[in-house]
Amino acid sequence: MGFRITTNMMMNSYRYNLQGNTKKLSDARDMVLTHRTFNSYAADPAGATMEFRLRRSLYQTNSQLTNTKNTYSKYNTAWNNLQGIKTDLLDKTVLPSSIQGDNGPTGEARRALATVLKETSESLIYALNQKLGDQFIFAGNDGLNVPFTWKGEDLYYRGINVKSGGLVEKPVAKDPEDLLNKAATGAGRQDPVDFGGNWSKTDEKWYQYLSGAKGAEVPEAGTRPEWVNELLKTDTANDTTKAWLNFYNDKDNYMKLKELGDEKLYMDLGMGLAENSPNNPVNGSYFNSALCGISFVGFGVDEDGDPKNLALLMREFADVFQAWDEDMDPQGYNPELAGETAKGLTSEQMEEKAYRLLDKLKASREYFTEKWDELDARAVFLKTNQERLETLMTDTNVQILDVSQVDLADAITSFSWQQYCYNAALKVGNQLLSQSLIDYMN
Repeated sequence: MGFRITTNMMMNSYRYNLQGNTKKLSDARDMVLTHRTFNSYAADPAGATMEFRLRRSLYQTNSQLTNTKNTYSKYNTAWNNLQGIKTDLLDKTVLPSSIQGDNGPTGEARRALATVLKETSESLIYALNQKLGDQFIFAGNDGLNVPFTWKGEDLYYRGINVKSGGLVEKPVAKDPEDLLNKAATGAGRQDPVDFGGNWSKTDEKWYQYLSGAKGAEVPEAGTRPEWVNELLKTDTANDTTKAWLNFYNDKDNYMKLKELGDEKLYMDLGMGLAENSPNNPVNGSYFNSALCGISFVGFGVDEDGDPKNLALLMREFADVFQAWDEDMDPQGYNPELAGETAKGLTSEQMEEKAYRLLDKLKASREYFTEKWDELDARAVFLKTNQERLETLMTDTNVQILDVSQVDLADAITSFSWQQYCYNAALKVGNQLLSQSLIDYMN
């Protein structure tokens, strides 16, 4: 018995083959249009996995490159700003004016030089309050708020007087409430002499520092124990105890300035950012993009009671030069004309202070120059890192193309062949339809 091939069977077979040819033609067309060897994970699982990893690396590198460019822009602006301060303000104005004012034969213009120094100190702060976009450049990790502010003759950084640590003298009378020792005992100290018990070296340093002990070391920034915070929150009605609390707060404000000058703003610039614990990144795996203005101009006071801050040094210099009286016979410093910080000094004391401040101003300028050079080195690193990341992006992109990009000549050849096969299938269909129509009519 013979097997009869019906028209319906031929049509089903034809439709199935035509759909296959259509799919192949569509895939070949997509390959030519997208220039990709695959467009789904199922088409090439190994290639798709490799491309995913490479593209993830590319996106990370692109993000790191963007961070680097933004940080370099910030550092470059800061460098140019500080260069203007160093060259135009310090080297050309402040130092020559100070030397000229301390020079006897050329010191007649001291009152005019006082005005120059005071104006320059304000210009210095204006420069350190500069913004880039909507962020203050020298505000550490708080770029939304102005870093430096004048309140009369006092200068504040992030709300803290930059002369902290020397604003309040240690009270002579003992604290009748003995707050410091109570806080120490409550925190676990058992022996007031050798600091035994549960106390650490950090606790000991803070105790000695707050007590104003002679030769006490300044604790490390960011190591403030909790018992210190509780001590500073204490409220009292005793005037002597209040004086001690003011002393403790002044010492603590100095530590806050030290911490603000050492703030960090972690940036992932492609150095393998990793953490030992939350918010504790591995040193060397990140870039610190924070620029703390207080670290460039200094804070606190020295053993002579003179400020370590560059702007305040200029102000105190100006207060001394302001007392110069050309109408005196002989010319000299007139205590009645002295500025705020030089009031109460004799003519001889003001002259001595002028020479003392000149040496400290030179040292402060050298410190500022060192910080400027350090900033320059970091800006150079950022530029080098930018070039490295751009090269890495190019190399990664080449790897991605090697994995997924099709040979265009082969793709066009394949498309032409599939187009030919599709057209041939249509011709077969025409013949099949013609035979079916004749069979139907018969």
